[in-house]
Amino acid sequence: MSPTIQAAIVRFDPKAAKSIHDWQHSSMLLCCRVDPKGKYVMAGGIDHTIQRWEIATGTKTALVGHDNWVRMLGFSPDGATLYSGGYDGRLIFWEVGVQTPKPSRTIQAHQGWVRGLAVSTDGKRLATCGNDKMVRIWSGVDGQMIQEMKGHPNIPYCLQFVPGSHDLVSGDIVGNIHHWHGADGRLVRKLDATEIHNMIGDIAPFGGIINLVFSSDAKVLVATGLHKTTNAPGGERRPVAIPFDWVSGKKLPKKESIKKEFNGTLWRALFHPNGIMVGVMEKQIGFWKPEENDAFHLLITPSEIYDCDLHPNQVDLYTAHHDGHVRCHQFMAI
Repeated sequence: MSPTIQAAIVRFDPKAAKSIHDWQHSSMLLCCRVDPKGKYVMAGGIDHTIQRWEIATGTKTALVGHDNWVRMLGFSPDGATLYSGGYDGRLIFWEVGVQTPKPSRTIQAHQGWVRGLAVSTDGKRLATCGNDKMVRIWSGVDGQMIQEMKGHPNIPYCLQFVPGSHDLVSGDIVGNIHHWHGADGRLVRKLDATEIHNMIGDIAPFGGIINLVFSSDAKVLVATGLHKTTNAPGGERRPVAIPFDWVSGKKLPKKESIKKEFNGTLWRALFHPNGIMVGVMEKQIGFWKPEENDAFHLLITPSEIYDCDLHPNQVDLYTAHHDGHVRCHQFMAI
């Protein structure tokens, strides 16, 4: 790690937020990722496109290849390839750095929506899950399917590789977390986060595990979503993150917004290298210290946020919004 990045990590300060970019698209944006080199931010929209912004200039380029909403994005470790998953069931590979990227490989990954997409640390494997209740592993090089895991009785919403390995975790709509062995795809164990699952009457599920993320030291796995539902049809619920000790599987105290309560879902969390957890929920960006349950800072933005990603410089956070904007806040003390 360069001295510049190390210094930025030390200077990371959520209370020193400064808006540095605000780029607009014509439709709602559901996801965003910054490439590992820090040159581009990508965002997927409900207009079936992916938008690429060059960070240095703000130049926008459309990537066209999906036939439905683009919900998931991921990068190869070298930043050369973008992977996208859509509600058309497709997994698409893109060459990032060309002037107008075209699909370089298209895979019909699932019957129905692709719900989750993850890239292994070494970039050799991709994982997807979908409405067909399947979890599938693909080669990050040629797109060939390596494994198929059956075992979720309900739709899996998200997945994540265990850092530094090919083991995988997946979380479903009713709060089950499955830990899969990377070598043979067998189910190793289950973790219980069913408290973030609710029902609208006896008709439809409400909630589930929206996102899974490991802490920077890989000692804690966090499931995000919603709980304390009092009126599901009316949207009355509270955002929550449920941490687990990864080795023992023991459930740890929840991360919430306690002093300031509001209706919302914690759509995504990520961990800064200094241990702080960052989460997006409705219009708020929240920040939690490792030893505390309540957010120590909340930043209000102009529109609902559905996804976020941290720039490799470790101080710039990009967010994808309901109003079609990609916004970036810099969190660095002067």
